[in-house]
Amino acid sequence: MSTYQNSASPCCEAVARPSFRTGFLSLATSVLHGLRRRIERRQQRRTFMTMTALDDRILDDIGLTRRDIESAAGLPMEINASLAVRQIAADRRAAERRMRRR
Repeated sequence: MSTYQNSASPCCEAVARPSFRTGFLSLATSVLHGLRRRIERRQQRRTFMTMTALDDRILDDIGLTRRDIESAAGLPMEINASLAVRQIAADRRAAERRMRRR
């Protein structure tokens, strides 16, 4: 063996193996990030649910029905209900237009 290989081996092994501390910090960061995302989703859903207190006339003015809101509120937390209600309302309006054309 050459002298270069003997001197390079320990250095390369130390770099190749992550330490326990690095792995633990990475795991802890992932867990905290996940918790933070979940808290934000819960706050967004709580804010979205304030729409259930709106009068039907106001909902009609913004192009929604109470049923649209209830449908979006029943979706899993991973889905943004505010974005989903737009799609639900658009689908409902498209279905209503198709029914009028018949």
